Amino acid sequence: MRNKTLLIILFALIASNCSAQKPVFGLSMGVNHANLIGRDRVEDSKPRIGMCPGINVDIPLVYDTYLEIGAYYSQQGVTVKTDEMVKASVREKFKITKFVDYLQVPIYWKQSFGDIYTKVGPFASMAIRANSDWKRELVSRDSITVEKGHYSSFINKLRKYDVGAAFAIGYQTSIARSLDIFFDASYKIGFFSVEEKTDTNKKVLRNQVFCISAGVYFVQNRHSKIYHRR
Repeated sequence: MRNKTLLIILFALIASNCSAQKPVFGLSMGVNHANLIGRDRVEDSKPRIGMCPGINVDIPLVYDTYLEIGAYYSQQGVTVKTDEMVKASVREKFKITKFVDYLQVPIYWKQSFGDIYTKVGPFASMAIRANSDWKRELVSRDSITVEKGHYSSFINKLRKYDVGAAFAIGYQTSIARSLDIFFDASYKIGFFSVEEKTDTNKKVLRNQVFCISAGVYFVQNRHSKIYHRR
């Protein structure tokens, strides 16, 4: 009975605080440093540098804590390059790009400590665009032969979704009565292999993303408990 009473009091505090506060909407633009990791990762692979624009809403809870729900367009993937001598006087340069753009929806538990905040929570992603090409160059003393093509195998095996965990730390401060700016750094790691596993494909390649973002929050209630520090 005591536990039920405590839960009722807790929910009542959260409900009363949420009714007094208004959700805070934000816009951001980020730069991704994305890679594919796992036991089948190619050692010569290079990360993809992409963009990550997004929107989010912060729902105030209690004690400078709130729930943040976002939606981001996240450019991810990897580039694989090889460069080796195939004959005494012929060098082969081979390049494969594996690019996937996701619609990413994280749900964060966000805690503020003055102007500093931390965020942690799960995310779900859906692949909305994918592209994979290859380029082969044979370089000899007298000539350069270039071949290009589409790497359809990766597209056919691509998993259309991903689920993972994310962590972020950031700084937020006010620049006007109803406007805040923020900067944060986040790390996201996927739980599922990017390629579907089949009898002939058992590769384990998971998404890993570092992101640096900056953006604004549109604060409607400057004198709220959540924003008293600004």
